[in-house]
Amino acid sequence: MRAHVVLVPLSTRLARAQRFAAAREAVAEALRASAELAAAPRALPCEAWPRLPSGAPTPVQGWHASFTDTTGLVAAAVAPVALGLDAEWLARPRWEAARARFAASGELALLGGAGRADVLALWCAKEALLKLAGVGLADLARCPLERRAGDELFLAHGGRSRRVRLHHTPTHVLAWVAAGPLELDWHVPAEVP
Repeated sequence: MRAHVVLVPLSTRLARAQRFAAAREAVAEALRASAELAAAPRALPCEAWPRLPSGAPTPVQGWHASFTDTTGLVAAAVAPVALGLDAEWLARPRWEAARARFAASGELALLGGAGRADVLALWCAKEALLKLAGVGLADLARCPLERRAGDELFLAHGGRSRRVRLHHTPTHVLAWVAAGPLELDWHVPAEVP
């Protein structure tokens, strides 16, 4: 099974309020493009995807959505299986607290790197997994890193081991995990037909 993640670059110079407004618009654009690439029904609510009380996107007509925004980027996907998608800006300030947290838990040793990109990749992977589970960051400590194999991080959550895959751009790291077999294609708007 295949799905399409659409990446929409945003200016990193936007003020916080401007960034949120631009991100909302870009999420809708990316969801529409992803749904079209996936041959999903045109009637999917890409402008305002409904959410469960937990905040997780609700499946609609058998289609699942996941989206994320961070400084400089929005990413979104519509897929026939549930998935979790997250992104982090590699120039993100204040990442050292996450490194200290992962060092204290012993995960930093398993990660195989203590630099900004490695730490943000683990943070991103945890967020993607928690999105798939439909829970918030309160569960962050309950999804420990088990091991790393290149661009795949294996995290435990809810009594299961999950493979979370990483995707890198020059400015961002993205992580994704699916509830079933799924491969992703990555697109930017200029590449979307």
